[in-house]
Amino acid sequence: MSGIDPMASAHDFYIFHMKRLREAAGLSQDALGGRVGYTGKMVGLVETKKRRPNTKMSVAMDELHEIPKFFEAMLPRIAEEVGLPPGFWEYVEEEARASQIRLYNQNALPGLLQTPAYAWEVMRAGKRPDRVEELVKTRMERQEILRREDPPNVIALVDEGVLRKTVGSPERTKEQLAHLLELTEEPHITVYVVPSAAQIWPETSFTVLSFDNDPDLGYVESIGGRGRLLEAGPQVTELAVGFELIRENALTAADSEVLIRTLMENA
Repeated sequence: MSGIDPMASAHDFYIFHMKRLREAAGLSQDALGGRVGYTGKMVGLVETKKRRPNTKMSVAMDELHEIPKFFEAMLPRIAEEVGLPPGFWEYVEEEARASQIRLYNQNALPGLLQTPAYAWEVMRAGKRPDRVEELVKTRMERQEILRREDPPNVIALVDEGVLRKTVGSPERTKEQLAHLLELTEEPHITVYVVPSAAQIWPETSFTVLSFDNDPDLGYVESIGGRGRLLEAGPQVTELAVGFELIRENALTAADSEVLIRTLMENA
């Protein structure tokens, strides 16, 4: 297992034993994938550290190898290593299976809509460069849900002030605005700009996740990128209602696109 040292990190420990147990069981990557509900390609990406493991795969491998909570218990440690906020790993997994994602962001563009350079700038404060690289990698991996065959319907409400900020440099800001315009051309992505003059002041950034057969979930952000996942109930309903109230004060999708284009051209 060239380059994988189980003593170096929780992530390496996970990969080392994933491959060791697969080979001990006489399973190819394709065969293991079939047993845990994934393709052999996905297994290969995890084993070569190009994709991070998730709860579904980890639980399935624990059951297959009859070692309860072995791989699953490593996931929080892996998240800690790359600096992901507590509870965010669980949110990312729910985000990946959502059929609709409603986002309201006050201070930066939503992670799903960011370029790598923009993501680097908003996450780099107080962190080592290698840690920032891991965080950016995780954010870019999340964006793969936008390119799958059945992508979620994404509705993003963005404060005008966020679009007017220079993030990193004028060039990087212009690149981000151009990327945002490209995304709005996709039929499953809609961006509404909340103008600075709108008479509404939400207390925090938040997300509402909707599913085909399950009740909505919510995620509320706090200082330092930390947040908490909210189970279905009154709080999530309040977020959904609040989202619609903010959208009523936003520009239309067409007018939002015009404003974004104007800001991009003037950046």
